[in-house]
Amino acid sequence: MASKHSLRKKCSPNKEGSEPIGWPASIAWSAIAALVLLGIILEIGKFRPVLDLTLGLTSILLILCGGLISIGIFKFSRRKRGSAPLSREEAKAQRILDGDISAWWIAVISPLENFIIRRHLNPNFVTTLSFCFSLVGCVFFYIGWLFLAGWVVLFSGTLDILDGRIARKTGLVSRQGAFFDSVLDRYGEILIFLGLAAHFRESNLFSLILLALAGSLMVSYTRARAEGLGIACKEVGIMQRPERIVLLGFGAIFSSILFRLRNLIGTDLQPYLMGFVLVLIAVLANWTAVSRIVHVMRELQKDRERLDPPSR
Repeated sequence: MASKHSLRKKCSPNKEGSEPIGWPASIAWSAIAALVLLGIILEIGKFRPVLDLTLGLTSILLILCGGLISIGIFKFSRRKRGSAPLSREEAKAQRILDGDISAWWIAVISPLENFIIRRHLNPNFVTTLSFCFSLVGCVFFYIGWLFLAGWVVLFSGTLDILDGRIARKTGLVSRQGAFFDSVLDRYGEILIFLGLAAHFRESNLFSLILLALAGSLMVSYTRARAEGLGIACKEVGIMQRPERIVLLGFGAIFSSILFRLRNLIGTDLQPYLMGFVLVLIAVLANWTAVSRIVHVMRELQKDRERLDPPSR
């Protein structure tokens, strides 16, 4: 039995003293490893309906238990350490994935972040690796391995989080790195949507994928163009890249699980779930792009009025 000292050490905060990472990270990565192994078995193997159903239910159990237990321990540890609650302004400015969920995932991936820093890997290498995972996700979507494609897409998004954090921690922040990251992010996202489009090319989902892709690209373009004009709009809108990646990743994972449960449910709900996810991305991404257009136009009008006030 572990001593109190060892348990306290496992739940200790990271080097920055910001978040507890021991047990939450261990539980989350153990569940992910088991799910990826199960996904390989699911995608490669051809099973009888009974075993297919068992593996599908096991996947749900692993996701629920691993995720809920990890998040629960993390939140309990934060509360025990007396983390300050968010102000009203901070809470209002948050996006979908901000707050406790974002802090939990940052804590979970901290061991990977520290490993990369110890290995002195360049942030641009991490960016390239993220792009490679997007390419693999594209291939997996194309051949219909949605369960594994979802995890690959999520891991690509995780590496995209890490490259910027590592650059800041190691003092390697540069305009070249920021430009390289932005360009590969766009290519990676295009590849993911292309893989989906190739898989669902004969489905009603094809047009939704194109709309979601268009909205995603316009969200990024409006921000880049606004910042080129000296106007910040990063916080405008809710369907930004992290939200899109999480929706696509988990949408693919759970739609694959629903396919495994088709005999239990009595119908295949996979295309309906993917359709819902794609509608959500298409609508909210385009709404975010339009919101940014309106925001930038207003800011430009304000600048114009300041520089050229109306004569009386």
